[in-house]
Amino acid sequence: MNDLIANPASLEGTEPETFGDHLRLWRRIRGLSQLQLSVRADVSSRHVSFLESGRAKPSRQMVDTLADALDIPLRARNPLLLSAGFAPAYRETALEAPDASYIRQVLETVLKSTEPFPALVLDRHWRVLMTNTGGGLLMSLAGDDSADKTMFELMLQPGPMRDAIVNWDEVVSDVLKRVRREADHAGDDTVLKMMMEMLPKGWKPPRRADNAVPLIIPLHMRLGDVDMRFTSIIGSLGTAADIGLAELSIETFLPADEATENVLREMIA
Repeated sequence: MNDLIANPASLEGTEPETFGDHLRLWRRIRGLSQLQLSVRADVSSRHVSFLESGRAKPSRQMVDTLADALDIPLRARNPLLLSAGFAPAYRETALEAPDASYIRQVLETVLKSTEPFPALVLDRHWRVLMTNTGGGLLMSLAGDDSADKTMFELMLQPGPMRDAIVNWDEVVSDVLKRVRREADHAGDDTVLKMMMEMLPKGWKPPRRADNAVPLIIPLHMRLGDVDMRFTSIIGSLGTAADIGLAELSIETFLPADEATENVLREMIA
């Protein structure tokens, strides 16, 4: 699954070639008219029309302006620049690369600061790249499978981690909404779409008995005779100008009750 790449072109059925093709594609992905885009970008709707039709060529600054107005992720901006005749501006650095040593130190500091509460660093497809001690304990629930599967797969597919989640239906329903949001922002990520299709056949989100929506849906896990409840907080690297780094997320599992906090402090003393 990790070998698949994002392919926004599948929304239209053909590979975008010109700058106008890319611009039209992303405008439609975001559900904007030419007029709405022109207002966001502070340019005339006529100019947007001319850019899409190829009657006008964008400047480097205009490419950036339109990309910002459309909230195009960094991964899709290099093809946009190339289609306009400009060199790619964004590189993709692997977290284990020498150039990323400072970022690794930053992430390690963040992970360490949350101890003993579990924290994970995930890439855009939910692969676990780094953990703190608590996060390692959480991942150990999956056994040997944890190295070969994403966090999403471990939660959804039959196995120790899924079995440990007491309120699985609620959690998966919430996680699915998150994956949909991420897929919407990416445009059309093949892997994220496949993730949404991994749900068990016939599964449907649980219906609430009333219209009341809780403030937070905790992750309720049972390890033997021990119950633990977590609240998940997701963060990211601000101002990241690198494709790989911009797609990292830091997920921290904070105890939702005093009993869970006490158990974690005892387990990671």
